[in-house]
Amino acid sequence: SVIAAALREAEEEVAIPPSAVEVIGVLPPVDSVTGYQVTPVVGIIPPDLPYRASEDEVSAVFEMPLAQALHLGRYYPLDIYRRGDSHRVWLSWYEQYFVWGM
Repeated sequence: SVIAAALREAEEEVAIPPSAVEVIGVLPPVDSVTGYQVTPVVGIIPPDLPYRASEDEVSAVFEMPLAQALHLGRYYPLDIYRRGDSHRVWLSWYEQYFVWGM
């Protein structure tokens, strides 16, 4: 299932045990610029849960308050052209971190 896959990836990439996640929902699938379809899974974790980033997959781990993440005015569009198709991604900064997404 998409939930099992998301929990597995969270454990592999940042060492979050699946048992520590309270899944609260699944968002509609999103098509990536590379042709993959990604289904976002939303969950809540304890605030004091330690992270351990996989060096092969994660360059940094940081926290952004939900109110900041949901403020749509902070994001800027960038249209990427690949194989003749246009794909829009969204960009922002939070503190010293460059944030982008599908």
